[in-house]
Amino acid sequence: MADPFLIVVIFAAIASIAVFIVFILLIWLIRLQFKLKHDYRLLANIVHGNSNDIAGLCSAALTINNRITTAEELIKVLSIKSVEHKKNEQYDHPYSGVLQKIRNGAGVHELMQDSGLSHDEAALLVRLHGSEAKP
Repeated sequence: MADPFLIVVIFAAIASIAVFIVFILLIWLIRLQFKLKHDYRLLANIVHGNSNDIAGLCSAALTINNRITTAEELIKVLSIKSVEHKKNEQYDHPYSGVLQKIRNGAGVHELMQDSGLSHDEAALLVRLHGSEAKP
């Protein structure tokens, strides 16, 4: 039979090798944990920076949206004013009624009688604006 002392020595050697391997693995795991913590901090800083960038972009987008809405409203108001101004300008023109009659087919004599124009004025207006009414 084997000597009990030899069995104890072999068992102690195997146990010490196992403890050494466990110790080496523990050191490797601790080192790996520190590396992972460092990498986590770096990634957390990057994510925080990206979150700040996204918040800034969203804020800028809302500001631009508000400016666009304001500009659209201003354009709408200016468009309405422009149409009203064109209408008023058309009615403010001293010959607007005469021009409308010419477009409706009025002749020189009719313009002279209805509008009090001279023959030359009526003929000139018919010659300049009469062709618009004709197809």
